[in-house]
Amino acid sequence: MKVFLVGGFLGSGKTTAIRQAVSCLQKAGREAGVVTNDQGDQLVDTRFLRLENIAVKEVTEGCFCCNYQDLDKSIRSLDAEMRPDAVFAESVGSCTDLVATVIRPLLHFNDRNFEVVLSVFADVRLLCLHLQKAGHIFNDNVYYIFEKQLEEADILVVNKIDLLSGKELKRVKKLIEEAYEGKTIVYLNALSEEYIQHWVNILFSYERGLSTRSPLQIDYDRYSEGEAELAWLEGEIGIDTTDKSAVKTGVALINRIYAQVLEQGYPIGHLKFLLSDGYRQKKISFTSVERGEYKLNSNDADSDRVVVLINARVQTHPGFLKRIVEDSILESELLKGCRITEGRWSGFKPDYPRPTHRMN
Repeated sequence: MKVFLVGGFLGSGKTTAIRQAVSCLQKAGREAGVVTNDQGDQLVDTRFLRLENIAVKEVTEGCFCCNYQDLDKSIRSLDAEMRPDAVFAESVGSCTDLVATVIRPLLHFNDRNFEVVLSVFADVRLLCLHLQKAGHIFNDNVYYIFEKQLEEADILVVNKIDLLSGKELKRVKKLIEEAYEGKTIVYLNALSEEYIQHWVNILFSYERGLSTRSPLQIDYDRYSEGEAELAWLEGEIGIDTTDKSAVKTGVALINRIYAQVLEQGYPIGHLKFLLSDGYRQKKISFTSVERGEYKLNSNDADSDRVVVLINARVQTHPGFLKRIVEDSILESELLKGCRITEGRWSGFKPDYPRPTHRMN
C-alpha cells in the first residue's frame, strides 16, 4: 500500500491539496484515506475532511513521531476498513525529522508492504522571502524547523504558485532550483485539478530506496525551542442570532480575531477556522504571508446559528491569544446583539519532542 506522508510548514496548503488529491483519485475509481495530525484534539482539518465525505482517522495531542503507535493503528484501520490505494498522512506543520521517526519505523515494523513517500510543502511566498533573506517573520528557531523540513523532502512541493505573476514565478523557480539542486520539485496550485493530478502521478510513480534516505542531523534542543515558540490555541464557539445573520456575524468575528493578531504583531503560523451551520461549511485560513480579511460572496446563504471551531499556531503566549478571542467575542456581542456561547478551550506550548522511535 502507498503511504503518502505530507509534511511542511504551517499554512502551506497541505490539507487543501490532500482533499483535492483524494477527489482526483475518487473520480478515477480509486480509494484513498487520510490521517490528520495536530497538537490539540479538536481539529479543524478532521472535521473539514469528514464533512467532504472523506475517510479520516486522526492522531491528536502531539506529532506522528511522538504518537507513532496511533499513526500505525490509524493506517492499519483505514487499510482494514476500505483497502485504499493510498493513505495520505498529514503531519503537524511544525514537525520535522520524519525520515528517522516515522518513515523508517513504518518500513521496519510493518508486515505489510508499505511504500512511503514524503512530500514537504512550502508556501512559495514564504520560501521566496526566506531564500532571498528579504523578511524575517518568525524567530531563528522556528526557521530552523522550516529549513529541516525542506532538507529531508523526497518531493518538495512549492504551493500557491497561482498567487505569483508569471514573471515572479520564473524568478522564484531559479532561486529554488539553485537552493535545492537534485531534489524532485513540484510547483503546485492546489486549487487546480491539472496541477493536483500531476502531483498524484509523481507520488504513485516515485521510487526511492530506504538506503538513500539519510536521517537528519538535527539539534533537538533547538527544534524544541522552535516548537515552543508557536503557541497552540483551540476552541469552539456557537453564535445564535434572531435575524438569520449568524454566518455574517461569524465571518465578522473571524476577521476581527485575525485583525487583532496582526495589530499585536504576532507572527501567524496558521490561524484556521471552520464555520458550519449544520448544512454548509467554510474553512477560513490566514498565515503571516496572507493579507486581507475574508469576504463572503453575495449569494452565500445565511442562518440563525453557526458553530466556529478555531485552531491557531501563533508565535506568542497562548494566554495572549485567548485574550484576543475573548475580547473579539465580547465586541461581536455588543455590536451585533447576538448570543455567543463558548465550548471547551485548550491553549499551551508544545512539550519537548520525544519520538517513540528514532532509527538512524
